[in-house]
Amino acid sequence: IDYCSYTVRTIYGVLGIKIWIFIEGE
Repeated sequence: IDYCSYTVRTIYGVLGIKIWIFIEGE
């Protein structure tokens, strides 16, 4: 199990969603 890879993917996923919501909210 690669926790590092999973953590990085999760962080990028959360940031991507927050950025997408921020752009959509403009």
